Amino acid sequence: MTKSAGPFVPTMSASTRYSMAGDDCSLDFDLSTLTPKQAADHASNQVLTAMLQVALLYIAKPTDEVCLYDTFQQPSWREALAAYRQRFVTMGLAPAALSQVQYHPMQDFYASVSRCPSDTATETLYMTSGSNLPLHNDAASLATSANLNSKVHFAAHAPAFGLTVPDTLHCSKAELDGPVVQDFFNKHPTPIMLKTLGLAGARNVTQVMTPSAASDYVHEYAPTMDIILQQRLDTQHYTEMTVDLDVSERSIAVTNVRRILFADGLWVGNLMGGAVELPRHHEQALLQVGEYARSHGFQHPLGLNLGIDYFIRNPDAPESLPELVVTEINARWTGGLFPAELVRRLGVEDQPVVAFIDTCPPAAFERLQGFIDDHLYTPGHSAAFRIAPMGFAPFPVELDGQQQLFVWQLVIGDFEAFKAVRQASLDATILPTVPIISTAL
Repeated sequence: MTKSAGPFVPTMSASTRYSMAGDDCSLDFDLSTLTPKQAADHASNQVLTAMLQVALLYIAKPTDEVCLYDTFQQPSWREALAAYRQRFVTMGLAPAALSQVQYHPMQDFYASVSRCPSDTATETLYMTSGSNLPLHNDAASLATSANLNSKVHFAAHAPAFGLTVPDTLHCSKAELDGPVVQDFFNKHPTPIMLKTLGLAGARNVTQVMTPSAASDYVHEYAPTMDIILQQRLDTQHYTEMTVDLDVSERSIAVTNVRRILFADGLWVGNLMGGAVELPRHHEQALLQVGEYARSHGFQHPLGLNLGIDYFIRNPDAPESLPELVVTEINARWTGGLFPAELVRRLGVEDQPVVAFIDTCPPAAFERLQGFIDDHLYTPGHSAAFRIAPMGFAPFPVELDGQQQLFVWQLVIGDFEAFKAVRQASLDATILPTVPIISTAL
C-alpha cells in the first residue's frame, strides 16, 4: 500500500509521520542554482522551520512520528527539547513521545527521511514541493501545489472565479521599465506591493515606490523572472486577516481565523481566540476560496490545509470599498496553524490569545525558560495571563551584530499585563519585540 503524503489537516485520525523543513523555495527553483539572496533567505527559512518542528510534538498524537533536524540531538538542545515536551504535558496535552522522534540532517533532510522506515499511514508535509519529492513521488500533486501556491496563477485565475482581489499586474523583470508598468504605478497610490515566486513569508513580498525601485529589488534575477505588482490596500481602511480551511472531497470548513500582528511594519504573529470573530458572510466568502482551490485539484479524503490571506474593510472606511479582499492563498500549512491548533487543544478559544515569534540571546535562553515556567499555562489555573511555549530554533543567528535564538510562544489573557511583567522580570535583550507589539486596531 502506498503511503499518502501531503499537507494534511492536524485533526485527522490516521497515524502519521510529520516531515517538515524549509520547502517553499524548491517549489519554483532549483536549490542548486539559487541567487545569493535566495540562498540566504532559504537558509533563514530552514532555521525558522526548527520552531515548527518542536511544535509538531504537540500537534502529533502520542504514537505519531516526528522528524527533527539532527541539531536537536546535541546534548544541550536535546535537554531543551525534552523540557518543551514536558511543558506540553503540564499544559494538559498528549504530545508525541521522544522515542517517536527521528533526527535528520538539515541539508539532506528529505532524502534522509525517505531512507528511514515508518509504519505510519501518512506522511504529513508542510507543503508538497520539489525538495520533498522523495516522500510524495507525485508529479500531479506537485503540479497542483505549484499552481495554487503561485501568486501568478492566482492573479490569472481568481477574478474569473468571482473572487475579489486587489488590482494586479503580472509582468517579467525585463518589463519593469516599460510603459505598462509605469501606467500601473500612475494608476495606484504608492507604495505598490511587489511579489515574487518562491520563499516564505515576507521574503518574497516588499513595497516599492517606483518601477526603478522594483528593478533594483529583483536585480539578482533573470530577465524572465515572473513579477507580480499589486495595488496596496490602505491599512487605514482595512485590517489584515488570515484563515485556515480544511479542504476535503466532501466538505470545506473554516478551522481557525486570526488577525495579523505587526511590529515596526514586520509580521510578528497573530491575534486569535476570543479577540477575533468571523462573521457568517465573511465565512461564506472564504469557503468560496476553498471551492476555488478544490476546482484546481486541491483535495484529499483526509483533508488538506489551505491558508488564505485577506483584508476586511474597517467599520469607518468608505462603504464604496470592497468588504473582503483576498490577497493570496497558500496550499499548505501556515505558520498560524500551529498556534491556532494549540488554542483549540487547550480549550481557550473564548480568551484573547497572542502568538508571536521573538528572540533571546543564547546566554539568556535558560533565564527565559525559567520565566516561561513561572507563568506556564496549566488547566484550570487563573491568572491575568499565562504563557504557552510552542518552539525554539537551536541555531544562533546574528541579528544587529548580536547572536540570537528564535523562540515562539502564546500569551493567553491580558497581553498588556504580560508586557509589564516581562519588562519587570527580564533583561531588555530577552523578547525585545514584545514592547512594540500592539493588539489595538
